[in-house]
Amino acid sequence: MTRDHRRKKAIRAAAAASGRTYLDAANSVNMSTAGPMLAEPLRAKLADAVEAAGWPVEIEHNPLMGALRTYFGPAMFDVARDDSAGPDVFTGDEHPDDPAVFDLQAPLRVLVWAPQIANFADELGRVAGIDGQEIPADGPVAALASAVDRVVGAARHRDVTDTPNNGSCGICADRYPEAALFTPTQAHIRVCPCCAFDGDLVRAVDPSHLAYQLDRAEAESVALPAGWAAVGVLLTCLGGPTLHRRLADDWRAHHTLYEPAEKWADTLRAWTWLPPGPARPAALAHLGSGASMSAIAAAIDRAHPDLRERFRAREDDIVAECLDDEYGDDVRPGEDDRMRVPAQLVDRLWPAVLAYTIAMLTHFPDLGQVVG
Repeated sequence: MTRDHRRKKAIRAAAAASGRTYLDAANSVNMSTAGPMLAEPLRAKLADAVEAAGWPVEIEHNPLMGALRTYFGPAMFDVARDDSAGPDVFTGDEHPDDPAVFDLQAPLRVLVWAPQIANFADELGRVAGIDGQEIPADGPVAALASAVDRVVGAARHRDVTDTPNNGSCGICADRYPEAALFTPTQAHIRVCPCCAFDGDLVRAVDPSHLAYQLDRAEAESVALPAGWAAVGVLLTCLGGPTLHRRLADDWRAHHTLYEPAEKWADTLRAWTWLPPGPARPAALAHLGSGASMSAIAAAIDRAHPDLRERFRAREDDIVAECLDDEYGDDVRPGEDDRMRVPAQLVDRLWPAVLAYTIAMLTHFPDLGQVVG
């Protein structure tokens, strides 16, 4: 009964408006020269444009309730048809380009969610982020991608502004939202991202517990301090290629069905919020409100191809100064060379260096005037 549902409604409406018979109206509708509006090509182009803005993108290849879904960073968007264009009841796997189910002349729309799990936030007194905000899909794809990014960035700004700093870090005592403080050790001291690896923390536990806290918070909030993204990037740098599997095994052993995000398998798939306005480095000006470490590293390398080597040289200078302060003229020949920072270590930790720099500029925009 639902096949060609929207088309039959259109025929009945045309017949009623013109006084023609149903058959005459059907022939008129069938003779329409307008080409079909397909969701699949629009989704592919929009996903490419969002990825070009820096976001890590994952395609959901199976249709969900008449929509095509794409995940990016903390958010997701659906490409779907007008509510009246399809069946009254969905079975779950209807494709928006199936002419037996949908009127392909019906307009397409884009719906955005951020974060990916919509939930009521007690500290906000409302649902966190944005819950299915509709964006008209009739403009250029580049403008549509900008609008998608813009509503996600605006949702973050609104939630950050409205979230009270009702907690304090157990190490530095800086004020943070209570939900933005995590416990990286068995001592269960709640800390901010700047103190996650502080030397005063004792009884360290396997990083899987901290990774789990970061994954769940990121999926449920767009107001999480950017510094936690840097903490996650450092964990992936240190954990290596087996980290994702180890996290999955440990989480399952602790009886959770949640799977670790893909970023734990690839440091460059991790993402972070980017600094607003004047605090943003010029090299990142073309990116969206957030970006993957892959996009950030590529942009920095293009703008400053010698930056990594300059960083390593600076670290070597610091080591040499420390040796000189400690031993003076008693430094043995060749000691400086043995203490040089290995290039492979810099390469391994470089994403974390960038992530911490970007995170601090995002959290403390005034720093941009100092380092800019």
